Amino acid sequence: MTTETVADRVPEGPTGRQIITFAQVDPATAARELRDIAGLDLANARDVGAFGTLEEVAGDGVYLEELNIAIVDSVPDQLGALSRAVGDSASPVLAIEPEVWVHALTMEDLRTSEDVETGETTQDDEVDAAEVYADTAAYTWGLKAVRAIPPILRTAPWSGTGMRVAILDTGIDLGHPDFAGRVLASQSFIPGQPVHDGHSHGTHCAGTAAGIKVPPGGQRRYGVAHGARLLVGKVLSNSGSGTSGQILAGINWAIQQGATVISMSLGSSVNVGQAHFTYYEQAAVAALNAGTLIVAAAGNDGWAPVNAPANSPSVLAVAAVDQTLQRASFSCVALNGGGGEVNVAAPGVATYSTVPVEKGSYGVKSGTSMATPHVAGIAATIAQKTGLRGRELWREIERTALALPQSAQQVGAGLAIVPTRMLKIVVPTPIPWRPGPIIDPGPIQPPIDVPAP
Repeated sequence: MTTETVADRVPEGPTGRQIITFAQVDPATAARELRDIAGLDLANARDVGAFGTLEEVAGDGVYLEELNIAIVDSVPDQLGALSRAVGDSASPVLAIEPEVWVHALTMEDLRTSEDVETGETTQDDEVDAAEVYADTAAYTWGLKAVRAIPPILRTAPWSGTGMRVAILDTGIDLGHPDFAGRVLASQSFIPGQPVHDGHSHGTHCAGTAAGIKVPPGGQRRYGVAHGARLLVGKVLSNSGSGTSGQILAGINWAIQQGATVISMSLGSSVNVGQAHFTYYEQAAVAALNAGTLIVAAAGNDGWAPVNAPANSPSVLAVAAVDQTLQRASFSCVALNGGGGEVNVAAPGVATYSTVPVEKGSYGVKSGTSMATPHVAGIAATIAQKTGLRGRELWREIERTALALPQSAQQVGAGLAIVPTRMLKIVVPTPIPWRPGPIIDPGPIQPPIDVPAP
C-alpha cells in the first residue's frame, strides 16, 4: 500500500458476501455440502471467464479449487444452516467469514523522471547501514540498498531468470515499452475492467519487482529481478479498491500459473487484538504447499497492527524503511500475535518505478506497497540461486536479511537483500523485540507522498 489517499474510496468493512473455507476435500465434496445443507450451487473458477466474479457466474457463487474456498452471496437462512455445520467433525466446513473491501491507498500524485533530482554516490566494498541512500542517474536508491546493485568489483549473478513473479494489484500497462515480452499471462478479476492499469499502482509495483535491466531512453534502472517474468492479476479496480474474494481468486489463478512468488501491495486495516482471516491463511498455506510464497504489505497506518492479509501466519509481511534504513513512520508494526508480526523490511520511501505511459511512464511513490515488490524481486533472485521454494524460500529471505538497529516489532528480521558474493556489511547491533507493554510513540503525522531525494 502506498502512503497516498483517495477521497472517494469505496466503503470500508464487509461487502455483504461470505467466504467459506473448507478442509482439504475435492471440489465435488465441497459443492455437495453446500448444495445439500444450504441449497447453494457454485461455479468452479476454472470455468469462469476473464472477468469472472460473482456478478457474472451462473449460480450462487464461485469455488476456488486450489484454495478449497467458496465465495457466495449472503443469504441469511442458507448460511445459518451452513454455520451450524462449522465445528461438526462430519462437515468439511472450517469457517464462514465476511468478504471485506481491500485497498491500494494511492492517488495520482506522480513525478516524472524530469522532476526527480539525482546525485552520484560511490560504490564501496564496505557499506554502512547508516548511509543515506539516493537515486543516481544509473539506478534507484532501493536497488543499491537491497544489493541488487552490487558493490564495485563484486557481482550479483542472480537476476531471477526463469522465475515467475505474480503481481496482484490494479493491473499493468501492457503497452509500456519496458514490459514488452515480459508478461507471461494476465487476467482481470474486476467486472468490466480489462487488465490495463487505469490507476498506476500495479504498474509501479510490477516495475520494482521485475523491471528490465536497461530501461530505454537513459532511464535509471529500477527493477530488482530483471530476469524474471511477470504474471499480472488485476484484483483491484482502477480506483484502487477490490474485495478479499477477488484477492483470493487472484491467488488461486497465480498458483495455477506456477508463480514462484506472489506480490500483494494491498490490504485492509485491523484492530489491536483482531485475529487473521481463516480464508487468507488457508490460501497462503495452499500457496506454500504448491511452492509459491506470498509477500504482502504490512500497511500504512503508522503505529497500528499489521494489515490483512499480511497478518496471516503464512504470509510474509513487509515493512517499509526510508533512505537511512529507518522504519518509515507510516509503516505498521507488530502489535498482534498469531501472524501479525513484521517479517522483513525493504525500501518504501520515494521509490522510482514505472507508471502507465499516459501518466508519464515513470514516477515516484511511497508506502509499504513499494517495499513489498522489492522483496518479491529478492525472493525471485534467491529462488533462482538456491532452488528453494515456499517455506524454505521464506526462511532463506529472513536468514540473509541485514539486521537493522530497530526492533523486530518494527522491521522484523531486518532489511531483505539480494545475496552477493564476498559482500561485507558493517551494521550496528540490532535491538531485540521483547514482548511487553506497548509504548505509543505519540501522534503520527498523516501520511504524505514523500518527495524524491
